[in-house]
Amino acid sequence: MSAERYIEEVRKLVDKVEKTQLEKIKRAAEWLTDSIMQGRLIFVFGSGHSHLLCYEVFARAGGLAQWQPILDHGQDFGSGARRQGGFERLTGLAAIIIRDYDVQPGDVMVVISNSGRNPSPVEMALEAKKRGATIIALTSMAHSSNVSPANPAGKRLYEVADLVLDNGCPPGDALVKLEGLLPKVGPGSTVIGALLLNCIVVQVAQNLLDRGEMPGVGLSGNLEGGQEYNKRVLDPLSKKLGHIRHM
Repeated sequence: MSAERYIEEVRKLVDKVEKTQLEKIKRAAEWLTDSIMQGRLIFVFGSGHSHLLCYEVFARAGGLAQWQPILDHGQDFGSGARRQGGFERLTGLAAIIIRDYDVQPGDVMVVISNSGRNPSPVEMALEAKKRGATIIALTSMAHSSNVSPANPAGKRLYEVADLVLDNGCPPGDALVKLEGLLPKVGPGSTVIGALLLNCIVVQVAQNLLDRGEMPGVGLSGNLEGGQEYNKRVLDPLSKKLGHIRHM
């Protein structure tokens, strides 16, 4: 029954997203569509497990070619879990990382953090805003609004964003309470975060088609003709954007 309970809780969150977040999803998709129409990249940043969602949209079959994740081994687990936790809480690191990315006025950046309290996501959002970018936060309002900021700016991510997407997850992220176990088990933020991001991707693709533009959507290279399609459709786009994608 425990596995079924997790599915039930995730289903509740999916229903909650549909009831409460669709208008925000569509607004975010409009911003991304406008940015793509101007030939821009879409930046995305997250620390720890939120970093996984940067990979979810990057160079993905069925995804948009314009996503540019802000990658750093201090933000993922390439340096180990303890170091990652330290780097996420290290003041000033975001200002160093962003130097490697050409964030300009008019760009859009999605910043992902379930708690939205640590220096890396908050400072990344603030650094991008200094450069004129529009910030979309993907966070848990139930968690973030009930914890204090843990960064020198004294802000939580949702307080510095231009638009907030709420994943609906409870404080602590985990969804299922088991008898005999103090912590709940089964986190929800990755599942729902991927749902929110891919809702935006699909809506952007439709928006572009509605505007008479062919979306830069990758086809799986493991389908017959997939690699040829990507070379024909995505390679010119990659050259235009100044980066290379391999689907």
